[in-house]
Amino acid sequence: MEVRRALRSMARERAFTAVVVLTLALTIGATSAVFSVVYPVLWQPLPYPDANQLVRLFQTTTPGAGAGPHKDRTRVTSPVWSAWRERARSVSDIEGLRAEKHVLGGAGLDARLTVGRASAGLLPMLGVLPSRGRLWGADLEVPGRDRELVLTHAAWQRLYGGDPAVLGQHLLLDDVSHTIVGVLPEDFRFEPDVEVWKPLALDLLHEQESVLRVVGRLRPGVSREQAQAELQSLAMDTPHVAGVTMMGISVEPLHALWVEQSRTQLHVASGVALLLLLLGCANLTNLLLARGSTRLRELAVRSALGATRAQLVRQVFVENLLQALFGGALGWLVALWGRGLLQAFIPPQLVTGPDQGPVVLGITTATSLLTALLVGILPALHASRGGTVLGPRNLGASGGSSVGWVRSVLVITQLSLAMVPLVGAGLMLRSLWKLQDVPLGFESRQVTVAEVFFPLEKFPDSSRPPVLARELTARLEAVPGVSAAGITSALPFSGEVWRETTGVRVQGTPEPEGARPRVGLLVANAGYFQALGLPLKRGRWMRTTDTADQPPVALISEFFAQRHFAGQEPVGARLLLDTDRDGGPPVAREVIGVVGDVPMVSRTEERSGDVYLPLEQDMRKSLQLAVKSSLPAPALLALMQREVRSTSPELRLLKVRALDEVVADSDARMRVLSGLLGAFAGLGVVLAAVGLYGLLAFWVSQRTRELGIRGALGATPADLLRGVVSQGMGLTSIGLGVGLVAAGALSRALGALLYGVAPHDPLIFVGAPALLLIVALAASWWPARAATRVSPLEALRRDT
Repeated sequence: MEVRRALRSMARERAFTAVVVLTLALTIGATSAVFSVVYPVLWQPLPYPDANQLVRLFQTTTPGAGAGPHKDRTRVTSPVWSAWRERARSVSDIEGLRAEKHVLGGAGLDARLTVGRASAGLLPMLGVLPSRGRLWGADLEVPGRDRELVLTHAAWQRLYGGDPAVLGQHLLLDDVSHTIVGVLPEDFRFEPDVEVWKPLALDLLHEQESVLRVVGRLRPGVSREQAQAELQSLAMDTPHVAGVTMMGISVEPLHALWVEQSRTQLHVASGVALLLLLLGCANLTNLLLARGSTRLRELAVRSALGATRAQLVRQVFVENLLQALFGGALGWLVALWGRGLLQAFIPPQLVTGPDQGPVVLGITTATSLLTALLVGILPALHASRGGTVLGPRNLGASGGSSVGWVRSVLVITQLSLAMVPLVGAGLMLRSLWKLQDVPLGFESRQVTVAEVFFPLEKFPDSSRPPVLARELTARLEAVPGVSAAGITSALPFSGEVWRETTGVRVQGTPEPEGARPRVGLLVANAGYFQALGLPLKRGRWMRTTDTADQPPVALISEFFAQRHFAGQEPVGARLLLDTDRDGGPPVAREVIGVVGDVPMVSRTEERSGDVYLPLEQDMRKSLQLAVKSSLPAPALLALMQREVRSTSPELRLLKVRALDEVVADSDARMRVLSGLLGAFAGLGVVLAAVGLYGLLAFWVSQRTRELGIRGALGATPADLLRGVVSQGMGLTSIGLGVGLVAAGALSRALGALLYGVAPHDPLIFVGAPALLLIVALAASWWPARAATRVSPLEALRRDT
């Protein structure tokens, strides 16, 4: 009965119902989108057995338990890993893995494939069972026998179209045939970049690359501190690996490690989303209170006809519940769309599958019911008091004064809640603006980058790959429209290819206490610096004559020169790099030049200095090509592919991108968070303005008689205008004061995300209230104008 009556009532008041449902859709949708991301990332346990005991093990270059920021973590050397597996008692199932790039061939395929090489116990430790076939055993972790592959679900679909007969088929990796023995479940995302898995055969690893990602499981009752102490002792007793400086051990929860880059942003987003939900609830409560005041006569008649107050409350609450459910249905669509915008904050390891509809639907339904409860109770109780108001004069009094203070509090609440995301958006947008002014240190415009794969094992003569690299860049530079082309081992702002680091000491200086200072280590040729427009500050570029049989040389960055050669001439000095030890004393490299600094991770990274080695003296398997050209992208891509094939059929050109895109991707999270806060701020300001306008408009409509009498007694239109506006400004002032206090808490939370902007930036903390004050003034002006047009005779006639 109540449902049918509620639907008829909503049909009679279509405009009001549309406003309520749309407001609910926006607030519920935005809140549900955020919490559908926050819950699985921050609060849901990892989908592995006893996931709270899973830890990631690191070596560090800083002594002490857990000392140093996250960038101080290094992977674990194979001897240390072996020692832990044999002797550790605090951690069980200590498994190793590494990801590598291989050339995929056969059956018309020709591309790069990311291969995960893992010890046999890794996948069983994670409780993973293949959806098809089987896993491999420890007996295959031997060179020459590690020829079995387990495909991820994505690779199975991409390479074989989901063919159920895939088991037993052969796949070529670097021209070596492998047998497919299994397919993993679709929701397995432990290493999201890995496309196929195979056994880990340590003897196949190059000595300088013998570092692993290590995952373990704490034994019951063992703390991370106890495990760290034991592993530290075992590591210190293990033979040293050339090029790896190890001073400490770090044991970190796997879940915390995965979400550390998203934690602050998601906490901020969830807090602001909750504020937006409360703001929407306050707005709707105000609207429903106003509507309830206009229905007092109707409910009074029903009460006089025998309806109990419980029945009246139930009727009004059912209407509010239906509106919330309709709003929630639209909000579900908004949430599905909004969740896609928040993908930047979801660690790829925690994406469990493409279909998130049920999760979003569940959160949206719960939010809708909570909203209905929050906004429905007070208006229902107020409207149900209809039994006392059968006279027209009492209608105005009851509707206008009995809950006037409640509506005023709700408007103050709306204004204060709107201030919080407005300040947050201002801080983030100002920080993003400041970030764009930070010089990159290189020229990204008209630069195209790509990965070039050199299969070193196919060239018995180790001097041949550097010659091919030199020929490739020379061919590209000879193309009309190409001004420069070069090769390096790592590109700025590239999340896939990271620069290496190494300990360094200037020859002739005392050996530092503890670990040597670490610097970035890159391989490059002169064309790379020219393609990116990096200036040569002093000295010379590396030359094609700087080959492996010539004296070792290096270029250094300007910051490196300032840090290690303050007041001295760096050109001609000699460096001792840990990576040049090769089991013995380090080789001295002569500094031949100083180049400009390049931020490798982000514009704001803390610099440590970089060392560049000539390509001919330290050839790598996977290198990055940079081409400066005015040619259109499609034409340049075709030319690059042609020149790579012409240089050698063995080379592969992969992942071609504009360097501008790489740079833009580095700021993606800040842009998304700024946009999110901006959208919430805009919606909050609109809701606050609507709430203030609605309150004052209702105040004017309920005081028509009073305003008419005041006009008859001599009050001028300006006096009436001033009275209404002053009431609105009074509420606004209180709301802004409370909102500034709450915004101060948000600004402190945003502090770690800001750049060049103080958390309590005066411009934002003055500009945001000023903007909201202008909006509130406009919202107060229109009801005030209506008050000035009230005719005394009309007011008295309307109330008789």
